[in-house]
Amino acid sequence: MYLVAFSKDRGDVELAKNIMAYMRQNSMKFVTEPRDGIEAALAIGDDRFVLETFRGIGASQTPVLPIASSQGFFAQVNALNAKRYLGLLKRGKYKIFKRSRLAARFDKTSSPIGLNDIGLFSSKSASLLRYSVYLNNELFRKDTGDGLIISTPTGSTGYSLSAGGPIILEEPNVFALTPISSLEKHSPVIINDATKIKIADIEGTKPVLIVDGEIRLPVRTRDITIEKSTYPANFVVFSEEHQLESRLKKRTIHVDISKLKDLPASSKLVYRILMHEGNMTQKEIVNTSALPERTVRYALSILVNKGIITTQAHFGDARQTVYGV
Repeated sequence: MYLVAFSKDRGDVELAKNIMAYMRQNSMKFVTEPRDGIEAALAIGDDRFVLETFRGIGASQTPVLPIASSQGFFAQVNALNAKRYLGLLKRGKYKIFKRSRLAARFDKTSSPIGLNDIGLFSSKSASLLRYSVYLNNELFRKDTGDGLIISTPTGSTGYSLSAGGPIILEEPNVFALTPISSLEKHSPVIINDATKIKIADIEGTKPVLIVDGEIRLPVRTRDITIEKSTYPANFVVFSEEHQLESRLKKRTIHVDISKLKDLPASSKLVYRILMHEGNMTQKEIVNTSALPERTVRYALSILVNKGIITTQAHFGDARQTVYGV
């Protein structure tokens, strides 16, 4: 029995309908509301929806298969390859990959479990926070700045990275502590994920704790404890090719565009995007490249006519074409 969850986005709803129709045709039993006996949950939506799905699962160890109607960092499955991977899912041809999660305790309450990160900020813009960081009950540092992000390896490519934090590949047993605009010039640090993190002596204007960039919790105490959750996020994975680290590494590949030498700049850009991001529709390329739709259409026609990229039918919408390298 599978759980099929999907966002309210129009594209996700349409893809979910097609997936459920396919599952019925292939005798794959499913429900759309959580219940006992779920083998795996299909989360159809963007990265935000996947994070929401994991938070909803909470302490449950139900594996989740992220599926995207458009490009998503978490998703292995999309409208192009859904049939293939649903078949593998049915036959049990998959593995479970565990990813660390975080939880915070303060004011005698516990935060939702975060997959990406937990951050401490001031709810008032342009307002500084003062705080101390204790690691395993020993003072590590004091700081004044815009805030602090505690990130898992999964979340290291998100907000933490934009604040100057390190990229953590694979799934080592570590977390990243990334200060934001530290007046003390403190640098990000990597710590063992078994470390008990305590943020104390908090001073600032209405400090707030934010989980996965979504859940905002007012902080009315001067002490917060953040630790690794005993409940990891279980991802359904089919091959190393589709693991998050491979997606990230792919973005750093140097693209040989010598065969595009005499083509317009727009064609070279579109080709590079497809190389780095994988299969995409014309609309997704427009959104990613910020090029006008007419320009993208022209660039694609050149690449297709020269046999440099391929085209395939869209699983969720027969009116769309999926382009790839």
